[in-house]
Amino acid sequence: MEMEEIIEKLKDILASEGQTRIKSIDIAKALNIHPDTFNSMKFRNSIPYKQILNFLEQRKININYFFFGSSPKESLGSEEKYKILKLYKTNASLGGGGINEFVSVEEILFPISLLEKFKINPKWEIIECKGDSMESLIKDNALCFIDRQAILK
Repeated sequence: MEMEEIIEKLKDILASEGQTRIKSIDIAKALNIHPDTFNSMKFRNSIPYKQILNFLEQRKININYFFFGSSPKESLGSEEKYKILKLYKTNASLGGGGINEFVSVEEILFPISLLEKFKINPKWEIIECKGDSMESLIKDNALCFIDRQAILK
């Protein structure tokens, strides 16, 4: 994305807030950048990402929507329908303890309706169980949902 395209998007946002005849100095002020610095950035096509991210956060504007043009409704819809839980793949002992040198983490997207149906808190995490030390209650390769906040209390 070029600096000029970003400037046009920022102008649109400021215009939606009621500003008219938006100039570079107005954008620089909105981004909390000195106007001379902003003009230099324009000339060099240097995008002030940190300032833009702060600008977007203050206005609750989706970053993906701003930079990639995805619909804010699509983004909101995803956030309302799905949650990401972390799946830890390791040798976790549910009984006598264990040493874990290699732990990999994968993020799994779950439909909120499924979490609600099984009363799973979206802040929980998942461990893939290995071994048969808890056999009959917990089988090898079973997924166990854990609440680390409860453990820390």
